[in-house]
Amino acid sequence: MNILGLQETDWLTRGPHTQHHIFERLSLNPNIKITVFDYDIDKIIKLKSLIVKKQYYTNIDRAVENSNVLIIRTAHIQVTYLRRISSLISNFFGILKVFRTNRPDIIIGLSITNGFIGLLLAKIFRIPYVFYYIDLVHTLVPISYAQSIAKIISRFLFKHSDRVIVVTKFLRKYVRNEGVAANKVDILLNGISLENTVVDVERLKSLRSNLSIKDSDFVMLHMGYLYDFAGLKEIIDYYNTDVKSGKLNIKFLIVGDGGIYNSLLRYVKEIDADWVVLTGKVPFFETTEYIELSDLCLMSFELNEVTKDITPVKVMEYMAMKKPVLSNSLPSVIREIGENNGVIFAQNQRDLIEKIGGLYKKKSELVRIGLKGFELIKKRYLWPNILNDLKKIILDLIKEKKQLS
Repeated sequence: MNILGLQETDWLTRGPHTQHHIFERLSLNPNIKITVFDYDIDKIIKLKSLIVKKQYYTNIDRAVENSNVLIIRTAHIQVTYLRRISSLISNFFGILKVFRTNRPDIIIGLSITNGFIGLLLAKIFRIPYVFYYIDLVHTLVPISYAQSIAKIISRFLFKHSDRVIVVTKFLRKYVRNEGVAANKVDILLNGISLENTVVDVERLKSLRSNLSIKDSDFVMLHMGYLYDFAGLKEIIDYYNTDVKSGKLNIKFLIVGDGGIYNSLLRYVKEIDADWVVLTGKVPFFETTEYIELSDLCLMSFELNEVTKDITPVKVMEYMAMKKPVLSNSLPSVIREIGENNGVIFAQNQRDLIEKIGGLYKKKSELVRIGLKGFELIKKRYLWPNILNDLKKIILDLIKEKKQLS
């Protein structure tokens, strides 16, 4: 089986996201070939030449070891405003070439513009098309006036895709409200693979030593891209005096980069907050030991237009390692996880910050809360079950398309 995946973010540096987990796991099957088109969204590639040539990447493991996904990054012009346009043009011809040389059995689109190209070609070549809708994609467009255009294209994709797959109950409701029939929408929750929760004891011991973490320390963890709305500076400011004076034994591990990383690093040095450790980006397969070190994992995103409808997979990753999560009351997280299932919800950012102090001396209670979360993960969120459902959807669509041809 040949599967073509279409996204418009960087496969190599962003995430791992839902698509990394599903495509890399599917690629372990020797009878399934996965090809993905991506885009250098963060302008990582910087060459002296005006044109960046087409590039191929193989043997890239982002979520699963020994995966076998072929990544194609088509040529583009290194000129502001022309980068994306030139990339889309080259993507059109690149996808067309794949259709002619190694015709996909199904296309799974996760983006708007690449997805639009893929859908048009899918209709011409009579190939089933799935819109895998993992977020309110139009809201992620950085240019405000372009968001309306992106929303229109999303509606086109909803209407003309053979199936729409969503990852949360909220997104299912949103897609249904956009006029998509119930029998065209499937919900596949983001998953967890328990093999990724196995702790390397020696690495953990070394990490604990390198970070000078004692048994008496209360370790908090924030992991992922460092958005300005994550409230990290506010947490540091609130507890810095008490920690430096010895009143509290807190270690704050901030694992990730991007966004405010550089400014936060400078700020921590400026106020001499040596209890705060910014690790920078850590390979996915090495994050397990950082999570294991923590007593409390944070989802401190402030409620805004971006965060109100998201359920980050890292919440499930924390829960899969039996760690309690302290989160703002993000509506989608509340709907998906529910109360008393391993996540402690704060009313707002201020309440979240203050709750940390209240949980500081409740390690045993936090352990019990973490175990509740783990039970929920085993019941709902294991990747093998989710992939079985996805494969059934794919095979049914391929069969339906062949019967109509």
